Amino acid sequence: MRPSIDKASEQAPAATAEGALPAALPAGPTGAENLPFPPPAAAQTAGAAGSAATVPAPAQAAAGATGAGTDSPLASTVPSNVNADAALTPASRAGVALILPAKSSPFGRAADVVRQGFMAARGVASDKPEVRIFETDGSEDSARDAVAKAVASNAAVIVGPLTKADVGAILKLPLTVPTLVLNTPDGDAALPRNMFALSLNTESEARAAAAAAFRNEAAVAVIVTTTAPLARRAAAAFADAWTKLGGSIKESVEFTGSLGRVRQAVDRARGDVVFLAADAERARLLRPYLGRATQVIATSQVFAGVPKGETQKAHDLNGMRFFDMPWLHQPDHAAAMVFPRAEGQLSADLERLYALGIDAFRIAGELALARTEFLVDGVTGNLNVQPGVIGRAPLQLEYRDGTAKPLAGR
Repeated sequence: MRPSIDKASEQAPAATAEGALPAALPAGPTGAENLPFPPPAAAQTAGAAGSAATVPAPAQAAAGATGAGTDSPLASTVPSNVNADAALTPASRAGVALILPAKSSPFGRAADVVRQGFMAARGVASDKPEVRIFETDGSEDSARDAVAKAVASNAAVIVGPLTKADVGAILKLPLTVPTLVLNTPDGDAALPRNMFALSLNTESEARAAAAAAFRNEAAVAVIVTTTAPLARRAAAAFADAWTKLGGSIKESVEFTGSLGRVRQAVDRARGDVVFLAADAERARLLRPYLGRATQVIATSQVFAGVPKGETQKAHDLNGMRFFDMPWLHQPDHAAAMVFPRAEGQLSADLERLYALGIDAFRIAGELALARTEFLVDGVTGNLNVQPGVIGRAPLQLEYRDGTAKPLAGR
C-alpha cells in the first residue's frame, strides 16, 4: 500500500548549506509506492536527438565534496550555441537547491540516499557548486513552500521534489528557474515550462519490455501479475504499449495464491510472450509455472540484488529477461565506475535511488547552462533530456546460469 502522507504542516522547510549536511537518517521504509519507481505516464525511449550533445562522465574520481566554487557549471552562464529562448536562468543565479522529504517518516531514508548520490557526483565533479538543501515533511504545502524558498535563494537550478504527490503539488507554481523533479505526478498532467522529470518508473520499463519483445510474427502476449499496486501499474503499461504496437493480450491472470491457476491460464493462451509483473520473491515462485519454451520478460522488480557473501544462484529464473540500470549490473560501465559506491550495504531499491541522485546532479549542471536538450550516458540508463519527461532507456538483462547478465548491445 502507498504510505500515507501527512496533511500540510505549518512548519517551513529548513535549508542547509552543503557544508552542513544533515546526518544520515535511520533506516526505514522507502515508501517506494510514491517514489521514482512507480511514476511517469509517458517516458520516451532515449536515443540520438538531432545534434544534441552527450554529457560525458567525469574523467576520474576526485576528493569528496567541499565548499562551492565560483567557477561552478551551476553559476549560470549561457553558451553562444544556446538559443536565446532557452536561456532561462538569470546570470545572477548560482548553485543548486535540492528539495528532499528528509523530515518525512515514510520517505526520510529514501531522501537521505538520494542526497548521498547527489553529493557523491558533486565530489567527483571538476567544479563543485554550492548545494542548499531544503528539507520537507512530506506534505504538499511543505513542497510548495520549499520551491518558493529555493527560487528566493537565487539558485540556478532546483532539483526535487522526490515523491509523486509533491511533484503534483508544484505543477501550477510559476517556475522561473529550471526545475528537475525526481518523479512524475499521477495521471497525464502536463509538465509546465521549465520543468524536467527524471524518474525510475516501472511503467517505462514495462514499455521497454513490450518494445523489445514484440515481433509481428509473435504478437500474442500473456500477462501474469500479482495484486500489488506497482505490479498492476506495470501490467497496465505493458498491455497499453503492446496493443499500440499491434499485438494482442490473449490472457491476463492475477496471482492470488494458486500456482495451478496461473499455469492453466498460460497453457490455455499459448502466447508468444509472457510479461511477469511481480517482485523478486514471487517471480522466483511463479517462473517455473510460465512455461520453459515461452519468452518471459519483466521489469527491475524481479531483481532485489545479491547480498554480500551470497552464493546461491537463481537458476529458476534462467531465460527470463528484464530491464534495470547499469549501476547495479555493470560496475565497469564507463559512467558507473567513476562514482564512489554508497557506504554500507544498500538494498537494490536504495541503490537505484543513490544512482538517481548521481544522474540528477549531472543533469542539473547542464540545465544551469541553459541547455535544454542533450544526452547523458547515465548510471540509470541512457538519458534523453528535453523539457518534460526525460526519456530513459534502461539496460536489458537475461538470467543465465542463475545470474543476471546484460545482453550485448543493450
